[in-house]
Amino acid sequence: CSSLTSIEIPGGVTSIDAGAFSGCSSLTSIEIPSGVTSIGSSAFYNCSSMTSIKIPSSVTSIGSRAFSGCSSLTSIEILSGVTSIGSEAFYGCSSLTIYCEEESKPSGWSSDWNYSNRPVVWDYKNK
Repeated sequence: CSSLTSIEIPGGVTSIDAGAFSGCSSLTSIEIPSGVTSIGSSAFYNCSSMTSIKIPSSVTSIGSRAFSGCSSLTSIEILSGVTSIGSEAFYGCSSLTIYCEEESKPSGWSSDWNYSNRPVVWDYKNK
């Protein structure tokens, strides 16, 4: 999928499986529909052209390394529905700022979910 530049996921999809878009290095945008509840491990691994993404409130889990290697990713919005994030979910995203609706890290998020220590703006909607 190295030539794929954008994708629209159909409304009936409830999960994005592990490795689904791994290595889609030309993918610049993706819209995750509100019916999706989980994003699997390495789902967007090395999607190095993707610049931003919004996680809908229906998503409850984000797998390990889900966005790892997305080197052009500059912002991601994580709404309060996300109760678990796996380890190193954003590893290698050197330009990323993470915007979280929560006021602080939920207990279900891995201790190294933000392994690379990217800047996090907690409770961003109320700032």
